[in-house]
This record gives sequence, structure tokens and C-alpha cells, in this order.
Amino acid sequence: MAMILDAFVSKFIDLLVELAKEEVDMLLGVPGEIKKLQNKLRMISKVLADAERRRINDGAIDDWVKQLKDVMYDADDILDLCQIEANKCSEGSSSTSSSVRFSFPFLSWIRKPPVAHEIGTQIRELNLKLEEISRWRSEFNLELTSPDQQQVTSQISRKTSPVVEIDTVGSRIQEDTQNLVDLLIKDDSRRNILVYAIVGAGGIGKTTLAKKIYNDQRIQEEFSEKRWVCVSQEFDEINLLKDITGDAKDQSRSLLEPRLQKNLRDKKLFLVLDDVWTAKVWCDLLRNTLYSCAAGSRILVTTRNEQIAMQMMAVNTHHMDKLSLDDSWSLLCKKVVLTGEEGEIQHLKDIGMEFVKKCDGLPLAIKAVAGVLCMKEKTRRAWNRVLESTAWSTAGLPEEVMGALYLSYEDLPSYLKQCFVYCSLFPEDYVIDMDYITQLWIAEGFVKAEGSSTMEDTAKEYYRELIMRNLLQPYLSSRRVCQMHDLLHCLARYMARDESSIVRKVHEVGSSNGLMKLHRVFLRDSETREIPDVFVKHDSLRTLMWQWSLTPMAQTDVVFNKLSRLRVLDMSHSKIQRLPDSLGNLIHLRESQKSTEAGYIRYQDKRDAGKHRESPKSMVLGNAGMSAPFSPSQQYREFTRSLDLYRTEMVGMPVGLGRLQNLHTLRGFTLQRNRSEGWCTIEELRSLSCLTDLSIGRLERISSSSEARAAQLRNKPKLRSLRLSCTQVLQPSEEEMRRIEEVFEELHPPPSLEELNIWEYFGCEFPKWMAETSSTASILFANLRWLVLEGCRHCERLPPCGLLPNLEYLSIGDSAASVTVVGPEFSVDTRSTSSGGGREGVDTSKYAFPRLENLEFNDMDNWQEWHWDKGTQAMPCLKDLTLSNCPKLMSLPEGLLLHATSLTTLMIEHADSLTTIENLRSLKELYIKYSPNVEKVSDLPALATLYVEKCPNLKVVENLQSLIMMTLEGYDMKSLPSYLLKRVQRDTKKRKRVQVAHLEKLEIQCGSELIRKICQRASPEWPTIQDIQQVHVYSKDRSMHVLYNKSPFSFTTKNGPNYVSYDNSPFSFTTNLNTTTTTSSFE
Repeated sequence: MAMILDAFVSKFIDLLVELAKEEVDMLLGVPGEIKKLQNKLRMISKVLADAERRRINDGAIDDWVKQLKDVMYDADDILDLCQIEANKCSEGSSSTSSSVRFSFPFLSWIRKPPVAHEIGTQIRELNLKLEEISRWRSEFNLELTSPDQQQVTSQISRKTSPVVEIDTVGSRIQEDTQNLVDLLIKDDSRRNILVYAIVGAGGIGKTTLAKKIYNDQRIQEEFSEKRWVCVSQEFDEINLLKDITGDAKDQSRSLLEPRLQKNLRDKKLFLVLDDVWTAKVWCDLLRNTLYSCAAGSRILVTTRNEQIAMQMMAVNTHHMDKLSLDDSWSLLCKKVVLTGEEGEIQHLKDIGMEFVKKCDGLPLAIKAVAGVLCMKEKTRRAWNRVLESTAWSTAGLPEEVMGALYLSYEDLPSYLKQCFVYCSLFPEDYVIDMDYITQLWIAEGFVKAEGSSTMEDTAKEYYRELIMRNLLQPYLSSRRVCQMHDLLHCLARYMARDESSIVRKVHEVGSSNGLMKLHRVFLRDSETREIPDVFVKHDSLRTLMWQWSLTPMAQTDVVFNKLSRLRVLDMSHSKIQRLPDSLGNLIHLRESQKSTEAGYIRYQDKRDAGKHRESPKSMVLGNAGMSAPFSPSQQYREFTRSLDLYRTEMVGMPVGLGRLQNLHTLRGFTLQRNRSEGWCTIEELRSLSCLTDLSIGRLERISSSSEARAAQLRNKPKLRSLRLSCTQVLQPSEEEMRRIEEVFEELHPPPSLEELNIWEYFGCEFPKWMAETSSTASILFANLRWLVLEGCRHCERLPPCGLLPNLEYLSIGDSAASVTVVGPEFSVDTRSTSSGGGREGVDTSKYAFPRLENLEFNDMDNWQEWHWDKGTQAMPCLKDLTLSNCPKLMSLPEGLLLHATSLTTLMIEHADSLTTIENLRSLKELYIKYSPNVEKVSDLPALATLYVEKCPNLKVVENLQSLIMMTLEGYDMKSLPSYLLKRVQRDTKKRKRVQVAHLEKLEIQCGSELIRKICQRASPEWPTIQDIQQVHVYSKDRSMHVLYNKSPFSFTTKNGPNYVSYDNSPFSFTTNLNTTTTTSSFE
């Protein structure tokens, strides 16, 4: 049900109102038909909400809705055809004056009799079909309701960031995690590879527990190979093997199995098989293949069926318990009150407890209900209305879909329902990218922008609201990618019914004799080379996902010739080497993705091809190469909103690109030296006033400042992201450097800019619009939050970025080889840069970099001094600082120590001249790598984590009162460093300086010689570690290790195939030397 009828009918009626105003039906020769169509749809729209609800358990109404949807799809095609013809006519008459001006663009094609007659006939036929459908409406006694009006959620909820961490489900989850990790890493010699299982009902939190186990530090350290695979109910053997191997090329089991066996041979594997529905995935597919893994390998299975765990010979099964009422209420509070102020709803606890009782202790159900409640007023009336909803008791749903999930769907406005259901087109556990899915929603016509918002912005608001409602789940704590829980996927698939299908094997498709035509297909059969006949039969497909297709060019022509109604086509990673001419037949196409496995797409420059080709709304040609022009005849017109050619290695852009008036995203715009071959210049950007995201490459090919000025970047009021890049020029001439400076001076961005990336700029000075030291700079770029300067090797001074009032991220990398001193940009006059009122009480008028959170300096080979005196207030919000490959930097500035009071993470790498790191009062994490002259780390009172790698001269580590975890890495270490030994000496006279009491964990990665020393409790190394709670020592390949725990005492060592373990409950001592085992017990 990706088409939600009330949303579509409402949009269609609005268009008919415009047509009726212009008396288009008279001009089409079908007088009265448009008004009749409008009236019929208005009457039908009043019963659609009730029809959608009742069709679940009423077959007759379900059939009626299916027929109505098919008619509406036909109507959509008619409207599309009108728009296409209007676009053609407007292009042809753009230079012709006319005494008659129509307010509605469709009228421009009415003067073409054949087209007008065809469309008029289709409208009359549409009315006849609706007449028949409308007669049946009265038979069903459908309840009249008002069609819901599109409105995006309130500004408050729209700006609330969704929680993306793994949810804590229940008070016992931490304990369960630790217990299962203990079992998984415990030595067990029964078999090389053992299976452990987590069993529980759907939505109870099995996957959440498995994720916490997978991300546990001990698991990460114990296993050299870790894999996570979502199996799902109808898993595909080939795709599952590819997921484990990480190899996307091989397409057969006979090739993948030996490759997997070879890759994992003698390696210690931790594999999670999530959502297993059949033991065959282990018994028939993986067990023999993975038997070559090293001893101690583990499989963790999550399943709803305990019999599956038994069939897989699980050595331990953990049963998930439902949440207690208190835990359920706690989870509901966390998910309803996104601000963390859970006291806001304590007065509603009595109603809330009724909700959690209905959810029966299932976390997924609780989160779904919370997704509804977080959109409601926090009043008793609003909550009671949700509690009394009939959606709780809806009959006819799939057995596994609980009432709480249907309630969360039913509460969605119609525009979100169709977006949610559309996600069911992807297979279970599919990782969905935000930019990708929102483009698909736009292409399908689901998105309606209002006011000043663009469709892209609006679609992303839809996405964020589905995340906030817990109907989509952030993937790996990222807001930009998501997954759908399998139970919600089941609900969405059910609501989609026969409109869409995931096809795993083409031969299983069969013929379609149902009332509903198939409109959307995700074709997973990577071995098929032909499109199934059933898809072509009705010519009704609007979306075709056919990734990794092996289709030959001839068959591709067949597809494009016969599937004329496609709006969305994804043939990414296919074998196609050029776009066929038959692509021009897809006049409705709005979203097209094509990239090849070989990373190459060749466009043939056929000037007579594509004369009638209308454009996709978005073309993404990522990871492809082009050796011939992107044909100038393919001038993608009014529909095109996104053109992504980044990383395509295009040699140029076609003349006519400037006609894409609605283009919002243009990535990979490439300039060509040869202007005589039909390539466009940068001047074509002048007319693209809707651009929000723009990247331009090979700027060194611009011949003069006047040519650059013609792009008028400053006059693009919606531009938010800009990337300017040149081809790397190692030894530019003075003339080349002067010209590039003049060119960049004219590429002045607008004030709306939020992200700026400059790559490989080879001028001596940054443009004046960056280097301005007056307050106008901050006013000009008041919205800039992200700035990257990469490869600007010839600039001697950095621009005064400290003036930017909202800059949050600054990266200076592989650049500024001429910079020896950094400092003036921090000491510029900032007293009038802002009116104040910065985040967290920071007055932005008093600070340089008032909101900067992340700062990175990379590959600054000649940088020696960082001047920032104590009188310059700056960076009050700085959290993360990286200094990488700055070999001549001698010290950290005094101002950083005094004013960067929010700094929590410092990464230092390849800082050859740095000797001391001290007096950073807020620092919590410090990573020092490959810095041979660092001698002292001290006076870091908040430091909790210290990582030291290849710092041989580090002698003093002191006054780290909060240190909990330390990691030392150095495979040439012969003994533990002296500063570690000094830290644990019991000097009663200097008791206050002993910091070991706080050190809970020490991890050492070293060579085999030091490991053997540590294995011997009589060695000099033992006193160094014996008072630390937990010590883990590993060799580089992890074939040798020492694992020591102070309390309760355990001591385990592994030397290749041999191991030694101690346990004190009661104290026992066990050794295993090849085949000899000795056990000694001590009272």
C-alpha cells in the first residue's frame, strides 16, 4: 500500500481544481469530464480512511480499494504525461511571444491535437472506471471522515535529535551482557567452534542484547575476526555468504565457500547470526565451511524458536525475559521524553502503566507506543485518546504483528504512511541510506514541500520523524542510515499487499492473476539475465530495483522498451557499460542509479539519440568512469533535481546543463579545457539558483577571473554545501598561482553556506572573502559550520577562521606546507563579531572560535609554533583535537591549556618534536602514537583513558587521578616501561602521589618475549601488574596472550596451542602443553 489513497487523491484533486479553472475539458473536447472527475474523487476521498482500516478484515472492501488504486495509478500517469508535454511545449515556445498567457502550464500543449485527443480520451475512460467503482462504495456503508491535511510535525519535535544509541532495555541487560561475554570468552575445548543462543519472542530485545555483546570491549579484544549477519526468514545463501566474506564479486556458493574457508582458516571468529528462522543456515550451509576456524571461535544466534537452538547444538541458551512493569515504564519515559526530563510525564504514570500492560513487556511494542505519545500533548486527555484507540484490537493482522505496532502505523499522517510502507520494498534487515530513500520518496511523488522548504528538506523531515517515532531504527548509531525491525517490516509488507514484491528467484514469480497490478519490485536474483514476463505483461511497474544485474545490453533494451511507466530504476553494480538509447522511452523516470561492478560506464555521444528523452529527477552515477562526453543531447530538463557525478572521472559536462532550472544537487561538476567539443563552461551555473549542494572540480582549467565571476555563486541564496577543488599541481608557475588566486576570488559563496571544502588550492594566499579580518567576515558566513582546507600547500598563513561565529568543525589537512607559525587567526579582534547568546551560555562576542567542537591539523610538515597566549579567549566548546603528522611542532600553546575547558579527547600522532603533554584539566581521553620524543604526561586530573604506542622516551606519567584504562602498544618492548613500575611502588612517604588505585584495566600489545616474561609470576614484571584489577596482554596476531583478573582471581595464558590457567574458586592451576594436562589444587 505504498500508495496511500487519501494522500494521493488529495493531491490529485488540487490539480483538477486548477484544470477546471482553465476549462481544460472544453479544450480537450470532453466538456464536463474534469468537473465530474473532481466531484467523484471528492466523494470517494471522504470514505478512504475508513476503507483503508476495514479492508484488513473485509475482502470485498479490500478488492474495492485495489481497483481504486489501479485507477489512481492510471490517473497519475495521465498527469505525468500532461506535465511532460507542457515541458516540451514551453521549451519550444520559450522565445516566441504570445498575446495569451495561461496561469496553468498544461494549456501549452492543448494546441497539439493528437496529444490533446489522447489525453481527453484517457480522462473520459478514467471517469467511466471511477463511476463503476463509486457505485460499489454505497454497498459498504463506509464512514465519512475528513481527509487528513498534510502538516509536518511541530517545529519543536522537528528539531529534536532522535536518540541513536543502542537502547538500554531492562535493568538486567548489563548483567546479562557480562554473563554471556564471560561464557563466550571462556576456554572450552569441546569443539573448535561453539554455538550459543539467545531465545525469546519477537520484539523482546534479542538483537539489542546481541549488539551489546558484540560491542563489548572484551569481545573486540578476544576475537581477531568478527562478523554480524542478519539472516531473516527467507535468507539467500549467496548473499549471506557474501556478507560474511565481505566479497561482493563472486556469485556462486561453489566459489564463495572455499574463499570463506580460506579467509577464516586458523582465525578466531565471533559470528552473530541474528534472527535465525531455520537451523539449515548452520547445519547445511555454514558449519562445515567454518570448521577451519581457530579453537575458541564462537557463534551467537538470536532466534524466537528454542528448537532451532537445539538443532544447531547450542551449548548454552539464554532465555530473554519480558520487561517488568517498572522497567517497561522506565523505557516508555525515555522514549517519550526525548529531552531526558522524564519528570515531565510522571503525573501520567497511571495511564502509562496501562500502556505498558498492553505491550506485555515487549520493548519493541513499548517503543512503538512511545513514538505515538511523543507526538501528542502531555495531557491526560491526549493519552487517554490513544489508550482508547480501536487500533489496539484490530483483527485480521498477521499473527506476529501486535496491536501496538498497528497503532503506531495508524497514527501516522497519510504522507508518512506511504513513506513507511515504501520501505518494505527492501529486504528484511536491509541498511537504508537517508539520502537514497528520500530521493525515492520524491520520485514517487510522496513529498510535498510547503512554504520555503525544498522537497529534499521536507523528505528528510519525514525520515527523521519516522526515526523519532521508532518506526525506523538508526543503524550503528548513525542518523543517516537506518533499518526496519523485522516485525515492523512484516506490518509494512502486509499494508503494501500486492503492490510490491521482493523477488528472490525469478522462476518462483509465476503469473499475476490478482485484482492488483504489481507496481514495485526488488529483484534479488543476481543470476537472472532476463526480466520476468509477468512484470512486462501489465506494464505497471513504477519502481524496479535490480542491483548486481548480469543483464546483457540487448536484454536491457527490452526492459527499457517495455517498462514504460518506471519512475525509479536502480541497476547499480550492474554489467551495463553504456546507457542504451531505449532509456529515452522511460518518459516517467525520475530516479535512476547506475554504477558498474567494474566501476565504468561509457556514454556514446549520439547527437540524434534521446530527442524525446525526459529526465530523471535524480541521476546518481557513483563509482563509474566516463571516457566520452555525457551526451549534450541528454539535456535533463524541468524534472531533474539531483545530478551526482562524483567519482565518475568525467572529462567534462555537456552544453545545456544550465537548463536544469530545478537542480538542487550537483556533485562532480567537471571543467573541460577544450570548448569546441560541446562542453559547457562554469557560466552555465549562473542560472541554477536552486542549488543547495555543489561541487566543482578542475578549477585550474578556468582561464580568467571574469569566467569564474560568470558562475555567480554569491547569488545562490539556497546554497548550503560547496566543494571547490583543483587538480594537484606540484610545482605551479607564478602565473598559474596568480590566476588561481583571481579565480577563487570570484567564487565568492553566499551567506547561506553551511559547509565549505577547498581541496588542492595552489595560490599563495587564501581568497579575501576568507581572509577578511573585520567583523563583516562573520556576518557573511554566519551559518558556516563545517570547513575543510585540504592540500593548500602554498599558503603561508591560515585564514582567520576564529571569526566564524557558528563554526563547529575545522580540518586543515595535507596542506599549508609553507605554514611555520599558527597564531594570528586566534588574536583577531572579535569584540563585535556577534551579539552573543551562544550555546551553553557562551558569549560569542568574547571568543574566537566560539562554537568550535572538532579541530584537526594533519600533515603540516613545517609547522613549528602555535601561538595562543593566555589573554586570547578562544575555543570554549572544543571537545576533540587531533594533531597528526606535525613533526616540527614543539609544544601545545598556553591558551589551549587555559581556555579550552571543554576539551575531552586529544589525538597526537607522529609529533616528532613534542616533549610534554600536561595541564589539560578537562581531558578524558589521550592517544599518543609514534611520537619518539614525548617524555612526560602529567597533571591531567580528569583523564580516564590513556593510549600509548611507539613512544620509547616516555619516562614520566604522573598525577592522573582519574585514570581507569591504559593501553600500551609496542612490539619491540623488552620489558614494561619504567613509569608503569613507578606508579605501583608502595612508597608510604609519597602515598598521595600513588595513582594505581584508580587503574582498573591495563592492555598491553607486545612481542612474544615480553609475553613469556609476564607469564612467569616470579619475573620482575609481576609486581608491576599484580595490583591492577584487569590485565590483558596480546601478541600481534593474538596467538599468544595473558589474561589476568585480580578479584576474583584468574590467570590464563596462551602460547600458541598451549595454555595455562589459574582459578581461585577453589584455587586451581591448570596447564595444557600439547596433549599433556596437569591440574593442581591449593587449599
